[in-house]
Amino acid sequence: MSKATDAPTYVRIAEDIRSRILQGDPPAGAMLPSEAVLSSTYGVARGTVRQAVAELERSGLVASEAGRGRRVTGGDPATTTRAAATQYETIAETLRKRIEAGELVAGQQLPGEAAIAEEFGVSKGTARQALQVLAGERLIAAIHGKGWFVGGPEHAQTRADVVADEFRKDIDTGKLAVGSVLPGENALAQERGVGRITIRRAFALLEAEGVIEKRPGMGRVVKSRSKGDT
Repeated sequence: MSKATDAPTYVRIAEDIRSRILQGDPPAGAMLPSEAVLSSTYGVARGTVRQAVAELERSGLVASEAGRGRRVTGGDPATTTRAAATQYETIAETLRKRIEAGELVAGQQLPGEAAIAEEFGVSKGTARQALQVLAGERLIAAIHGKGWFVGGPEHAQTRADVVADEFRKDIDTGKLAVGSVLPGENALAQERGVGRITIRRAFALLEAEGVIEKRPGMGRVVKSRSKGDT
């Protein structure tokens, strides 16, 4: 880093990083080293590095990505816009193909924005844009308080609905006999690959139907077969 200037340290660091970026190190599209790494590289406090990076963001050389860090854009604002657009369009296309291939069926609940963001390595805002694209194509629909579902709201089934259906089938086929005690929420959540809250909601549905009941000291017990059983 050049020291032939009396400019503040963070300005000199910003100039040095800018020069490196323009030389392709790191190239456009790559992630900028973390604040901790840059702090060690330049021998300054992280606060000084943060100021330097802020200068680069203001000039459009880097852009922040939630949960990931800062990506080099190469100084072209249009590049940032295209990159973001490509990200949500790519996610939308991937989900579209899953729907068309039958991996995601009508009525099935989609993963939440946070889960999609984690899977594709993007921000929740980018994940939301992808979902909105598919909603505009009427491939998915948002149900207030529940989430996103494949197809229209009339077919929507939450994960709790699906788990409750699985329990009904197990009960109706005798796999879970009337009078048997169900495993605990933790065990069932692990067995079914869902969260405890999903198991709890499924139980609530079955309790409301009179299929299972909660007995003190025992837990939840199968009370009867489902109403659809003949």
